[in-house]
Amino acid sequence: MISKAIIRYSTALYQAAEQDKKLDIIAEDSINLIGLIKSSKDLHLFFISPVIKHEKKLKIVGTLFKEKISQLSFEFIKLLIVHNREGMILDILESFLDLKDDSEGKVKASVKTAVQFDDSETKKIKEKIDGFTGKNSIADFAEDKSLIGGFTIQVKDVVLDASIKRQLENLRNRFRGINIK
Repeated sequence: MISKAIIRYSTALYQAAEQDKKLDIIAEDSINLIGLIKSSKDLHLFFISPVIKHEKKLKIVGTLFKEKISQLSFEFIKLLIVHNREGMILDILESFLDLKDDSEGKVKASVKTAVQFDDSETKKIKEKIDGFTGKNSIADFAEDKSLIGGFTIQVKDVVLDASIKRQLENLRNRFRGINIK
């Protein structure tokens, strides 16, 4: 569940980017920052650390990012630090990207399959997701052998589990509920 603070900050960033007509630039900055923070344990720890003083964080952020990202993105990161919200930076930037996608009629979907789907199967699944959401889905397909067969689809907080693994779990639970005498 997304906190109110994450929603407030991501909405503020979205509105500022939209007003400045820099949505695509801020989205690119956000994607790059998310990738950088996720790939660098030290950078991730830097942002979430309560031990490092704000002044030092501001100085380091200036050194690392001032010339590498847009002014709006840079000022936004500084704002997060000043308001003690830098630990939420990943969630805020991901929420911003979701807001942008939503405004463009797009939705992200995560599809896990027991076996690799061919192009026609992925196209059919994407069309079903598009029909269900009423949006253009950006589907990320991944193979998950633990599913045994079938697939799972996650769109935001909604999960459709059509896997053999889940069906076997349901069957096991139904049998546990039967009292045989």
